[in-house]
Amino acid sequence: MGAGLSVLFCLALCAILGLAVGASAQPVPGATPKASAQPSAAASAPASATAAPAAAEEDKQVSEETKADAKKHFQRGIELLRQEAWAPALAEFLVSRQLYATRVATNNAAFALRKLERYDEALDMYETLLRDFQVADKDRQSAQSQLAELRGLVGTIDISSAVPGASIVVSSQDRGEYPPIKPIRVAAGNHVVRVFKEGYEPFETRIDVAGGELVEVKAKMAKLKDSGRLRVVEQSGRSVDVIVDNVTMGQTPWEGVLGVGMHVVLLRGEGKLGSQPIAAPVKSGAVTALPLLAESLDAQLRVNPTPPGATVAIDRVDVGRGVWLGRLKVGGHKIEVRAEGFLTTTREMALAKGQRELVDISLDRDEEAPVWRLPSKWVLDVGASLLIVPTFGGNVAGGCDGSCSKAVGLGGLGLLSGSYELGSGLGFGLEAGYLIATQTVSQRTSTVLPNGMQSETLGTAEDSLRLQSFVGGASIGYHMGTDYPFHLKLGAGVVVGQMRDERSGTYNAQHGGVFEASPMADFQAATYFYVDPTIRAGVRFADNFELTGSVQVLMMIGISPPKWDKTLELAAGSDGVATYPADQLMGGFVIAIAPGLDLRYDY
Repeated sequence: MGAGLSVLFCLALCAILGLAVGASAQPVPGATPKASAQPSAAASAPASATAAPAAAEEDKQVSEETKADAKKHFQRGIELLRQEAWAPALAEFLVSRQLYATRVATNNAAFALRKLERYDEALDMYETLLRDFQVADKDRQSAQSQLAELRGLVGTIDISSAVPGASIVVSSQDRGEYPPIKPIRVAAGNHVVRVFKEGYEPFETRIDVAGGELVEVKAKMAKLKDSGRLRVVEQSGRSVDVIVDNVTMGQTPWEGVLGVGMHVVLLRGEGKLGSQPIAAPVKSGAVTALPLLAESLDAQLRVNPTPPGATVAIDRVDVGRGVWLGRLKVGGHKIEVRAEGFLTTTREMALAKGQRELVDISLDRDEEAPVWRLPSKWVLDVGASLLIVPTFGGNVAGGCDGSCSKAVGLGGLGLLSGSYELGSGLGFGLEAGYLIATQTVSQRTSTVLPNGMQSETLGTAEDSLRLQSFVGGASIGYHMGTDYPFHLKLGAGVVVGQMRDERSGTYNAQHGGVFEASPMADFQAATYFYVDPTIRAGVRFADNFELTGSVQVLMMIGISPPKWDKTLELAAGSDGVATYPADQLMGGFVIAIAPGLDLRYDY
């Protein structure tokens, strides 16, 4: 009878405790973020605890005192959820679970982990919830929805080629030994992977992991060629874990072989017992003795640096790259975060007893840092452009007025250039090409001079001008942008070629009547100095190729402008033989506009 009453009493007490804990997980004001699109399963846990408890909840070995302590931590977590203090709330739920694992503590721990964007840990916690506890259908569906979403935010790292038994550390978290017994899941983002074993060179790499992606890491480890020994003792004689470079090496007193260089060492014991990180230099062939004192570390700090692979230093000791989580002594501490290409940021803070602090530190980019400067390279550029010449100028196109008419000069320009471009985008090069352009002039007032006569005969001429020239010179340019490049260039050189004028006309003969001047052509050398400011913009469509549209202005300044050969004779009807005057076929300054396409290759 007495035994039966005892059993009934125990069951009643468990039911009351279950109801109390279940009620605590109800939605509370402020427990979910103000901008949350859909409440978390943890924030909407059912009030009823009538569902069959988990095996852990049926464990009669858990004392009532332990259960009461677990409940206190759980209730503190709920209060912290109201304040949206996700990190401290998580810590309370985890302690509550460690003392006495319940469905609602597990649920709320998963919720807090998700809010902290620790997606891989949140995924594990939701899986624990569905695996270890009986959950009502409605809440099971909500948890399964969270699982599906989180799996899209979590990737997997597959490590191969390491030495069996090597320790694996991912973003400062111990992930077991190689080969791992299960896939290493991590939140999507940037991570630092470190594989370490005594007597071998540590392997370290930085990787980007996308949600749902498997990233393979070949952690080839060579045996140490140059090493020393490190001896760590706890001053009071306690036996505690020795952590070297985030890897548990053994217990004090410990001695082992490490690579030459600086290492980070700390002690970790039960509860809050441990030591702060300290730098330990290991010298070749020597033994470095490191006496440390394990004491109560009553504060906890988590540092989230941006960029993710930045080096974190606590009290002038480099503790690793990426996220750092550890216990510290109460009092003032100095946090320093640095990364190549960024401005170092230092923050000082005082930690109180029992304080759990989350610090996000984002570094500003150092625009002057060499890392942001692109490497110097050779560049080849080939371009083809339509050449538009408003007028060749001179006495022919430039002398067209009145009833005269002229077409816009048209042609083409092909240009090949090679340059050496500095990382800053400034480039120096040579360019060479070929141009051709034509222009017609009709009904131009013209004259001819019959031989033996003093006065000229008036008439109209038809001119067909054609310039063919080699173009060559040097250039200076500035290139910016990667995916959508923009390029400014200024070239200068010479245009050396030939101007052809095919001319015919109608003239009044001085002895009466009109005569038709038959078509005749004159070929004259043309030499000009040019400058060609150019603007280009386009797209990079392969690793080394860019396609850009360009607008080039070719400004030609006459060195030796072409002139008609006044010794050439033409039949002048009743006037006998005549000659044209020495007309200037091109002006002293000619502008051409060249829109086109350019293909650029850099290497």
